[in-house]
Amino acid sequence: MDFQLVDWIFILGYIVVVFGIAIKSKDEMHESELKTPNEIAQEKYMANKSLTFLESICSIIATEVSALTFIGIPAVAFKGDFTFIQIYMGAIAARFVIAVVFLPKVYDQGLTIYEVMAKQTGLPSGQRTVAIFYSLSKVVSVGVRLFSGSIMVATFFGVNIYYGLAAVTFMTLIYIQIGGLKAVVRTDMLQMSLFILGGLLAHYLIPKTGGQNWGDMMTLAQEAGKTSFLNFTNPWPFIIGILGGFLFDMSTHGVDQDFAQRLTANKKLKHGQYAIFFSSFISIAVGLLFLSVGSLLWAYYQTHPLPDVKGADYLFPHFIVNYFPLGLRGIMVAGVLAATMSVLDSTINALCATSYNDIFPNRNPEKMKFYGIVDSIIWGLGILTIAIIASKSEGLLYMGLKAQSWTGGTLLGIFLTKLVFKNYFKYQLTPVSVIGAYVFGMSGVFVNTQILQWDWNLNVYWGCFLSMIFLKIYSITSSKK
Repeated sequence: MDFQLVDWIFILGYIVVVFGIAIKSKDEMHESELKTPNEIAQEKYMANKSLTFLESICSIIATEVSALTFIGIPAVAFKGDFTFIQIYMGAIAARFVIAVVFLPKVYDQGLTIYEVMAKQTGLPSGQRTVAIFYSLSKVVSVGVRLFSGSIMVATFFGVNIYYGLAAVTFMTLIYIQIGGLKAVVRTDMLQMSLFILGGLLAHYLIPKTGGQNWGDMMTLAQEAGKTSFLNFTNPWPFIIGILGGFLFDMSTHGVDQDFAQRLTANKKLKHGQYAIFFSSFISIAVGLLFLSVGSLLWAYYQTHPLPDVKGADYLFPHFIVNYFPLGLRGIMVAGVLAATMSVLDSTINALCATSYNDIFPNRNPEKMKFYGIVDSIIWGLGILTIAIIASKSEGLLYMGLKAQSWTGGTLLGIFLTKLVFKNYFKYQLTPVSVIGAYVFGMSGVFVNTQILQWDWNLNVYWGCFLSMIFLKIYSITSSKK
């Protein structure tokens, strides 16, 4: 495929701006003035508690939607309808609980949320075990997200998907090392703006390309049931979606270091509380924006032949590369690149924070910068490996979410027993208690998906409640010793 100069200008311009932001953030860090490794860690992983409400909420949105939103959500709507929005609706109540109950218990209490869990009644080995389980599950779920974004990059440049994966990972690793969390958050603001712009452009260009009216295309989709999210004759799936979204979001945004550090790094507690709660409404708007893109694509292909692509996940990238005008293609590629990097950068930063603070707390503090680079490379390669494995599958959106649901409930259960209902669960956070909780929690997920074959949205409920049952038994038996 011939690359046009104007497309290259937009893509390279985006990359230059991203690295410019990272360098500016680096200049503001003043690492030479920091005297201890802990001070450097606070600057690198917590931005020295300097985040504003705007930075925090934009970073939350940019991280949670990712390229799965850009690529996966249109594919879901193309094949089905708008029922996916139920998860976002359930998140409103979840984020209210996070803001009012969770955040006050962890704000200003430690570098990571797992350190806070282990305070008072925990052992360093227990803290390490929780962090390891979190880190491994995070690598799996984010690896799927990395692959989804690389589809667009590889399609545009006409290269093998593996080159796209490697290029995105390599660029992200470099600028993370330059600027720390502050650079991550500031680039997230740019990235959020870009992929929302990309969604809006799609709403204009898909009808224009098909020579149709936007309203007529959406009406056609509506009449075919493509915009439905509630069936009044059978409301149970809607209820399951809302309930699933409630606890699922609590596990992803409440006890995940990736999101927790965006809230605890705020200048004030209330800024973090406002950011997490109001982000739920923006998430719904973004979700509807990209679901509608899928409906428009469905309407377009009712009168045009379907392209020969691997699956629905490739339809939107194919449409962009082949039908969007010069310049706008570059903006869309930059938007997907932005969405992908916004997830990857925040994840690696969070994983490095847990490595430094929770998994390897006894490493030589004088070599902190060296270990930070090593940790970034290791976690980046781990995510890249999962992305390569995910490249063999379809249905990326739900695959990514299901991966998060496998262990998210257990992590939430541990958090609830240690910080919210700690008076009823008096036990030490040890490797035995953590491993036992994960065994029970993941057994519940197995029962839900393989034996009962209920909706995957309930995975977090099974994982959370069964892990809490184990921890209650453990607290009773351990107290008698």
